[in-house]
Amino acid sequence: MTLVSFILIQASKAQSVALRDSLLKKIKTLPNDSNLVIALNQLAFAYQLKRPDSTYLLAQQAYELSRNIHYPLGEARALNVMAISFSQLGDYAKALKMFNQSKIAFIELKDTRNTVVTLSNIADFYMQQGEWQNGLNKMKESYTLYEVMSKPEPILKSTILSNIGECYFNLKQLDSAGVYLKNAMQSAGSYNQSLLSTIFFLLGDVAFAKNNTTQAYSFYQQSIAGSSKEESYSEMFEGYYRMAKFYHNSTRIDSTIYYAKLALNFAQKGSYLKGILKASQNLSSIYEGVNDVEALRYFKVSQAARDSLFSQDKMKQLMSLSFEEKQKTQQIEVARMEYKNAIRSNILIGILVVFGVLAMFLIRNNRQKQKANFLLQKQKNEIDSKAKELEVQKENLEQSYNNIALLGEIGRKITASLSVETIIGAVYNNVDTLMDAQVFGIGIYHDDTRSLEFPATYENGKALPVYSNYIDDESRLSGKCFNSGKEIVIGDLHAEYSLYLKNIPTPSQGDQPVSLIYLPLTVNEKMLGVITVQSFSKNAFSAYHLYMLRTIAVYAAIALENADSFNKLTLTVDSLQQTQKQLIESEKMASLGELTAGIAHEIQNPLNFVNNFSEVNTELIEEMQQEIDKGNFAGAKEISNDIKENEKKINHHGKRAGDIVKGMLQHSRNSSAAAKELTDINKLADEYLRLAYHGLRAKDKSFNATMKTDFDQHIGNINIIPQDIGRVILNLITNAFYVVDEKKKSGVENYEPIVTISTKKINGKIEIKVADNGNGIPQKVLHKIFQPFFTTKPTGQGTGLGLSLSYDIIKAHGGELKVETLKGEGSEFIIQLPIV
Repeated sequence: MTLVSFILIQASKAQSVALRDSLLKKIKTLPNDSNLVIALNQLAFAYQLKRPDSTYLLAQQAYELSRNIHYPLGEARALNVMAISFSQLGDYAKALKMFNQSKIAFIELKDTRNTVVTLSNIADFYMQQGEWQNGLNKMKESYTLYEVMSKPEPILKSTILSNIGECYFNLKQLDSAGVYLKNAMQSAGSYNQSLLSTIFFLLGDVAFAKNNTTQAYSFYQQSIAGSSKEESYSEMFEGYYRMAKFYHNSTRIDSTIYYAKLALNFAQKGSYLKGILKASQNLSSIYEGVNDVEALRYFKVSQAARDSLFSQDKMKQLMSLSFEEKQKTQQIEVARMEYKNAIRSNILIGILVVFGVLAMFLIRNNRQKQKANFLLQKQKNEIDSKAKELEVQKENLEQSYNNIALLGEIGRKITASLSVETIIGAVYNNVDTLMDAQVFGIGIYHDDTRSLEFPATYENGKALPVYSNYIDDESRLSGKCFNSGKEIVIGDLHAEYSLYLKNIPTPSQGDQPVSLIYLPLTVNEKMLGVITVQSFSKNAFSAYHLYMLRTIAVYAAIALENADSFNKLTLTVDSLQQTQKQLIESEKMASLGELTAGIAHEIQNPLNFVNNFSEVNTELIEEMQQEIDKGNFAGAKEISNDIKENEKKINHHGKRAGDIVKGMLQHSRNSSAAAKELTDINKLADEYLRLAYHGLRAKDKSFNATMKTDFDQHIGNINIIPQDIGRVILNLITNAFYVVDEKKKSGVENYEPIVTISTKKINGKIEIKVADNGNGIPQKVLHKIFQPFFTTKPTGQGTGLGLSLSYDIIKAHGGELKVETLKGEGSEFIIQLPIV
């Protein structure tokens, strides 16, 4: 967590190499006076994130010089900076001692702002020790004092709020943490990347704790991006450390190790002992049991860091200093009360003296009375003036709080929808209540046309037709804003247009405005478009309006990005669903194709019988005619009986062929339109067993397997959709034949491939089992076999939809499909169907 400092407002500037070089040159030329103290303290703070050891040495010089030249403010500031360096280096005992000295010095100097800062630093100290409740109490004490400061400082306020949010997070109060962190982000604006990086990774922690992994990932990435720009090693450590934890939860070990090593690298660069400890412990636990050499190496790194942080001497000193802080706080409180009592006594004595003098003056001279009255009136006027100033400050503070609450509510409304039109309407309604938005519009960028489309522009409350501006059009302010990524603020178009354009632009729709604001809409450095507010009056927009519109633009950009992502996701889902339907139909047709050879084989038998008996009958009829011609009617009658028996057999085998054709027609039909019918499950199972076997034999003459059946003859007919259950049985039998054939081809000695199908009526259910003596299903993939598109077959030999469809069909029948398997011995699929 970044510590607050007395020059926090200049933090982002002080991080630049150029400023450090400038300060180094300046120090060489300055005499030993207060200006040199100020420069030393500034340079010390500039190094605090990357070189805390240099920070201490520079601050120590500033401290000694301040004492020599009797400059108490510089002395107090140097103590503060030295405390920060000790905290960064992990020497918390010295840090707390110097923070306390700095706090007392600022209180004696009646320096409210720096007292606020030091209280925040002490709170941060407790936070680093894991004493979150103490840290929260101190941070709230700091914020209470901040509220009475005469001049608001948004970055200081944002830092305090983010610290309060972090305390609430670690106290498991996630909603309170989220509120304070969002308020901190709003107050920070976009001016301090280091602070924003801290807020982003804390918001990521809150989202992660709420199981919102997508939002957590986004916040962590934003944190890393911001801290990398500033080369803020401690914040870079925090971001990468959290990414390592994020991937560790998703079992992505390679990504976990990658980010954990980055975290350790930046902690070491910044001499951040606590970060080194956390990162090395994380790496040691990751490598444990995988690479013991690496695990031991990182364990040694963590032990070295732990020894530096938590030696017994430091812990004893720390406990002593915590007690000393309480004593000093009590002493300060006693001194404060004594000071108040002394003031009261002096005031009372003064009043008595004044009354005595006034009495004398009243006796001696009436003009002295008038003079006293004049002085009293002057004092009263001064008091009234101060009271008015305080009232104005109070109103400004209340307005700030109201703005935060209002923007939060506006943000919720804008981001609540995934429709672009609804989002633009919500933005317009809120902007229109805050400012003179006589013209309002949002332009959304389309890369295919390189243009900004304005789908809903409003002029005086009325929607204008949709129009577009090309971003390469040099005569359009919208394109200028989009291409540059910078704000355009114009108070008088006729006087200021030449700053941006060669000629006054002609509006694409509506009348010509005079005051204009264009702001870029960006999310994660991605340009989405622009937002514009315009008025027909000059200088219609104030700094307050611009501030509010900036925040609203952030919400609008996030909402539009969400809407775009949702639309893309919807299209992807629709496409996947269509593809899935096609694959399912392909799977059904593939299963029918597998039956083709089996069908031909099965039909051939009854057709052969029909042909053979037809030929026999032809011969018998000729013999019968001969017997009739001979007058042997008894012989003719006997032959006619044989013909009749043959006709019955022809009819039987013809019906058998018809049944096969009927079954295949049912198999090819769409089951969604089919109705259940009473079906002989034994006959259905036997039929598909033989069809599957002969189908495979037709494709591979070398294929062979023993088929066994064990049908319960007492089952009777059950109410099912026969073509659907037939598909399931066919799929299970085909899979069984496949696995036993693969095992046979693997060269197992004395192996006989066997596939068994059985039926049984048990406990009000019909149980159909398809068993094989193949290799079994590996336990590591057993839980996946009913998932769509999962297959254990080589690429190109299976779609992975067969078992998934079978599972859905059985579920639709109110049944269950289960599997039992034993490695090396085979598998058994069990179908359970209700008898009803």
